[in-house]
Amino acid sequence: MKNVMRDPAMATDLLHRRMVLKGAFCTSLFAATGSYAFAATADDLWEDYKQRFMTPDGRIIDAHEGVASHSEGQGYGMLFSVAFNDQSSFDRLWNWTATALRRPQDALFSWRYLNNSVPHVPDHNNATDGDLLIALALTSAAKKWQRPHLLMQAKQIYSSIRKKLLVNFNGRLVLLPGLSGFLSPGKATLNMSYYVIPSMRAAQELDDAGIWTKAIDDGVALIRQARFGRWGLPPDWLTLGKDRDIPEIATGWPPRFSYDAIRVPLYLQWGGMLDLELASPFVNYWHAYASGILPAWIDLKTDETAPYGAPEGFHAIGAVCGFENGFSPTLSRSADYYSSSLVLLSNIVARHSEN
Repeated sequence: MKNVMRDPAMATDLLHRRMVLKGAFCTSLFAATGSYAFAATADDLWEDYKQRFMTPDGRIIDAHEGVASHSEGQGYGMLFSVAFNDQSSFDRLWNWTATALRRPQDALFSWRYLNNSVPHVPDHNNATDGDLLIALALTSAAKKWQRPHLLMQAKQIYSSIRKKLLVNFNGRLVLLPGLSGFLSPGKATLNMSYYVIPSMRAAQELDDAGIWTKAIDDGVALIRQARFGRWGLPPDWLTLGKDRDIPEIATGWPPRFSYDAIRVPLYLQWGGMLDLELASPFVNYWHAYASGILPAWIDLKTDETAPYGAPEGFHAIGAVCGFENGFSPTLSRSADYYSSSLVLLSNIVARHSEN
């Protein structure tokens, strides 16, 4: 793809003008796009999403041919059903999730379901972002629909995450991406897009406030440090070593800012923590490209960019976080599960920012 570069100084100046006194963005998705002008209403988007990605029994399909579902997708679907006041869909999503993915030994969830596998859940490792999304959805549903038993379920999830996935490493309290495979002697492998800040803030109220506060503070401090490449962006995966306090790009994954790390600014915005200093690298990167042609990824070691453009969901995040003007994302028929989920998430964050 052809990259049309723009002046990052102009982008930074624009960002300053968008700040309010609290240091948080006042620009929501509605303001950034004029009116969040989809061809359909937000409720229509949810109906379309359900038709394309949700089975009648409450499984979110997030891979080709209906084979795979993940705890992340179930959490997204549950959050969308609460946001769009759809109790029937919520109940189907939660019942399927609790039946098919919940681990018997704790309140966490297996990360993947394979429709063409026997057993359907061959790996019982969890994905911490999925657990946090599910817990946040349960918390939101309990409050919105006055269903206190859901709040008890959320409390159990937060307690399990705190006990099993928040670990002290070299003076930091870090959130492991899963129970197995991410912590070894002298090394911790992390994914900062698994820090679902609004869910972690909900955990402060429902679980051990002190521990969750430290987890958020240490996580945000780590995001401030984890800056690589020309634009100073976070990688999809990073590592911490016992002998060094400086995070490094993890080996074993492409050294990119891409489909995982794109959620870092979204969750910061949703949690009310996207201040000027945190936002500047993202806004400079976004404004280095003409509207609509942001690359799908950038290599943080070589600065090579993808030969194809970012999907609609990336632009929706740019709009709601105040990085991008003049782009009205749509939920096109070609948009896959993940991009469509990011569009709907951005819709929710925009509403939250307006309140």
